[in-house]
Amino acid sequence: FRRVLFRSQDATEAQQAEIGRLSAHLMVLRQMSRSVAGMLNEGKNPALQAAIVKDLGALYEQDIPRLARSLMSRPAVPGGSDSYAAVLAYTELTVPSFSLRGGTREILRGIIARGLGLR
Repeated sequence: FRRVLFRSQDATEAQQAEIGRLSAHLMVLRQMSRSVAGMLNEGKNPALQAAIVKDLGALYEQDIPRLARSLMSRPAVPGGSDSYAAVLAYTELTVPSFSLRGGTREILRGIIARGLGLR
């Protein structure tokens, strides 16, 4: 995805910056997830850390289809012959449900607030 865009003459600087931002977020989320796994492996309770990763991950998942849409010059048609556009159309329909997996963001933020002593 990133390699294709950076090689494209049609890529704007804003699109390249957005892909760079999302790439950096992915690397941070991966490291945070590995940290949670390490805590579990050590028998610790990473509830706060896992809630933070889940909340940030849900935002990240919702950013990707938005970026993909901005890179397309054609409409995303569900079930169309263009597989990329068809997958994007399906993803755009399902992306709102991503934030519900593992708890709503409000519940996760409550867990985070309690873990930080704010509640």
